[in-house]
Amino acid sequence: MNQLSPNSTMSTEPVFLDHLLMNIGRKIKVVTINEKLEGILTGVAIDHIQLTIDHLNYHIRFQHITYFVGKP
Repeated sequence: MNQLSPNSTMSTEPVFLDHLLMNIGRKIKVVTINEKLEGILTGVAIDHIQLTIDHLNYHIRFQHITYFVGKP
């Protein structure tokens, strides 16, 4: 019997990810498909970022981010 394992694909944007990584620990503005958020970029993962706003951690998936404003 064959065992099934989860399989997912995700498009990556290496330059976008690199620019985010250069802003870890800095205040950035993130524009999503729904709203604009401003906070400290406290984490970058393969599929989302962590933005800390007023001691709350927001985990925002890359596919929801339109663009961000930070210092390269």
